[in-house]
Amino acid sequence: MPTNNWEQPLRYLIISFVFLATVWLIATLQPLISSLVVAALLAYILHPLVNVIISHTRFSHTAAVNIVYMLFLLLLGAVPAMLVPVILEQTKGLSPDFEYMAGQLQLFTERPLIIGPLTLSLETIVADLSTSIARTFGDIATNFAYVLAGISTNFLWILVIMVLVYYLLKDSRRLTDWLTGFFSSRYQHHAQQLLAEIDSIWGSFLRGQLLLMLFVGVLSWLGASIVGMPGAFVIGLIAGILDIIPSLGPTLAAVIAALVALFEGSSWLPVSNIFFALIVLGIFLLIQQIENIWLRPAVMGRRLKLHPAIVLVGVFTSLALFGILVTLIIIPLLATFSVLFRYFRLRIRGIDPYPQPVLPAQAKEPAP
Repeated sequence: MPTNNWEQPLRYLIISFVFLATVWLIATLQPLISSLVVAALLAYILHPLVNVIISHTRFSHTAAVNIVYMLFLLLLGAVPAMLVPVILEQTKGLSPDFEYMAGQLQLFTERPLIIGPLTLSLETIVADLSTSIARTFGDIATNFAYVLAGISTNFLWILVIMVLVYYLLKDSRRLTDWLTGFFSSRYQHHAQQLLAEIDSIWGSFLRGQLLLMLFVGVLSWLGASIVGMPGAFVIGLIAGILDIIPSLGPTLAAVIAALVALFEGSSWLPVSNIFFALIVLGIFLLIQQIENIWLRPAVMGRRLKLHPAIVLVGVFTSLALFGILVTLIIIPLLATFSVLFRYFRLRIRGIDPYPQPVLPAQAKEPAP
């Protein structure tokens, strides 16, 4: 019949329209989606604490969520209050050396750079850059109202994230039931097993990554302090924060530490700055090896079965195409895609990925 000829093209047209509308909606609501992702990650990290309180006390789920959420807010206020004075004290000692570094840089830019037949004046380039920066800051000062609007907008997004964290903690069970509800009763068991496996991947990564950042930060601080590096606490803090970026972060931390050591020198080792920079670089490379060989497998387990080359390509690709937010979670995303690919590959081959155990009552009785 004529209607049958139009049924399949119309279905494809509707699917294409829904896909394009979804892409447009994601592009339009990108700030909201980014806030939702950040809130989901924070809620995911805090959720085990809710389960611990429920299992060891008589508090209800809502009461446990309220307790964890209040502790989270107190931690957000207490950590900066404790760290800011230490950071200011450490950076005060570095300021004279930074002034010396700026003077050396100015002397370097005053010399012409000769590349074959070309002669470049670095002083002119730096002067033009300084003029552009000054003009930019002048425009910011002139349009101060726009700056205030941007700050207030960011503050509103922070409030949105805080609210989303609370409700994601509170309604996590409903969200799980909602997701499994998309599957028919025949595949409910598959949905539950898939969510459990993906939950294990993200849990191993997120909570393990926080522990690794703490370990790397403390080891970097202790290593820099032992060799007499000025500003060791700040260097350790930078190393711990940068460790959140897989593969690339530890390398950046090592380069930053080596540069600071090159210009600062040691407070007690009687060595040249160049040799001291090599010592610091070796310490940070040693910490990377300790993290990759012992700490990361011990903290995250063996669930994230990804080749280092795949991780490195994924990090640089996501950083170039999608920005820093996707880069931070690219490892569990790749592991999740691996689990889904394995599931669909087994289903295509007619193999049950999650066979249910046969109960004794369901087993066939042996023939007499």
